[in-house]
Amino acid sequence: MHTHTLLLLLILKPGVCESCSLVVSPAGLVVKYGAPASANCNSDTVSSMGWETSQGESQVFRPEVKELTWRVDSLTDWNIKPQCFEMSEEGGQCVRVLNITVYKLPDRVSIRYLNHSGPVVEGHQYSLHCVVQNTAPIEHLRVTFFKLSTNGEQTVLYTQQLNNDIREPVNGSFSLQFSPTSVDDGAQLCCSAMLDLGPQGPQPPPVMESECLNTTVHFAPEFCCSAKLQVRAGEGLTCDVRGNPLPSVTWLRDGQVLTPPTHLSREDAGNYTLMALNCIGKANHTVEVEVLHDCAARGASCQAAGSATVALLLHQLIHWLY
Repeated sequence: MHTHTLLLLLILKPGVCESCSLVVSPAGLVVKYGAPASANCNSDTVSSMGWETSQGESQVFRPEVKELTWRVDSLTDWNIKPQCFEMSEEGGQCVRVLNITVYKLPDRVSIRYLNHSGPVVEGHQYSLHCVVQNTAPIEHLRVTFFKLSTNGEQTVLYTQQLNNDIREPVNGSFSLQFSPTSVDDGAQLCCSAMLDLGPQGPQPPPVMESECLNTTVHFAPEFCCSAKLQVRAGEGLTCDVRGNPLPSVTWLRDGQVLTPPTHLSREDAGNYTLMALNCIGKANHTVEVEVLHDCAARGASCQAAGSATVALLLHQLIHWLY
């Protein structure tokens, strides 16, 4: 039988051998686009063997061998599936396929808002898009949206993976619906793309990050003081108010606008109302102020001084009586 006839039979009827001794080593390859690759095909017995492949050293047929190597100096076929085959008089014909994953790292990873620029407003919803350019295979790509807080803490917002078996390089677009809060003001929004090719791929899996978006959140005023304040006499009355843009704050007592006192006395004790306003919204806050007298502020030390004075007066009285 001619060589070409044998090859045709193998392609049309692969794997008809009930006990195929062919072993391809390694069983699979993960190869970076343009890198070299090689694999061995081994048999327990001497037989006629060959490799059928679209790239590399393709020995169509070689008789009386137990091992045959396939190699390529620069792998550039995204869909390559080399097949090792053998034909023996005892066992018939069999085929083993070498599974190859050809990969390419992204050219660039970027993040942006869809149809929006500038500051965002608390409570509104925005669409964040992470674009990964020219990478393969995209089904092994895992994209993560994350936030970097002003204190350096990293928080994962969402992780996404596409169900797509395209093997050639493509652009991937991933999205996240994002609703900011006041705590997001000053944070950075970023995304990363990790090509996870399993244990046969590069370790650790390569990760490429985008540049981050600086986030400015506009939000309504928020009060940062409690509903009850104890203040020492002589001190000033303050209450921190957050908001973006910076809100205007008005103090009221008994319905009258006033400037918060800077040197409190007992007469300043009572309820105060704060009104804060910016272009996003407004907020009111009522504070009950207790002014501590000098003794009350010092506590036990003041009581001890008073006790000493009483003792001295009692001693003088006893001395006068006798």
